[in-house]
Amino acid sequence: MAGIIEDEARNDPARGFVGGYHLETISLGLPFLAAFLNPGAWGREFSGQLEQYDHMAGMWIVGEDMPRETNRITLHPTEKDQFGLPVPNVHFDDHANDVAMRSHAYKQGSALYQAVGAKQAIETPPYPSTHNMGTNRMSEKPGDGVVNKWGQTHDIANLFISDGSQFTTGGAPNPTLTIVSLAIRQAQYIAELLNKQEI
Repeated sequence: MAGIIEDEARNDPARGFVGGYHLETISLGLPFLAAFLNPGAWGREFSGQLEQYDHMAGMWIVGEDMPRETNRITLHPTEKDQFGLPVPNVHFDDHANDVAMRSHAYKQGSALYQAVGAKQAIETPPYPSTHNMGTNRMSEKPGDGVVNKWGQTHDIANLFISDGSQFTTGGAPNPTLTIVSLAIRQAQYIAELLNKQEI
């Protein structure tokens, strides 16, 4: 990463969406560009863009996806993996807020590159890798989520979850430091419970 632009990270519903996003400049190596510039593309225009990879600059758009009850991971009813276990099905639909935020970010990112003399700005489709969070939501009440404020499951006292799945939503920034902070706090709590022989 060469830099992060924070200008659009604020919440300003007058822009047509809630929440904000970051623009993160990135370098584009040829393998990355070939896979993600336009997945499945072929032909003269696409190969011409690839030939110019050493004259390209990239930019991530990192914004908050709104939680949707229909987004989920389920187990396939019939397909199995090499170990005989059901394969996971990941179902994700964009929220209207996500689409509005992305459209705004495309315009701002393109304007930024044009302001510094870019000959062309290419809007790529969203990448198939994300910070997937929220599958084991943190909640005060068991009916609203999976874990309590310590990442301890509501149903099983000695089962703790220590990753981003306990987030109720994913903000624009990278979640790693928040995950680490919660895990450290959780470890201290687990040590206390073990000392008291409560788990």
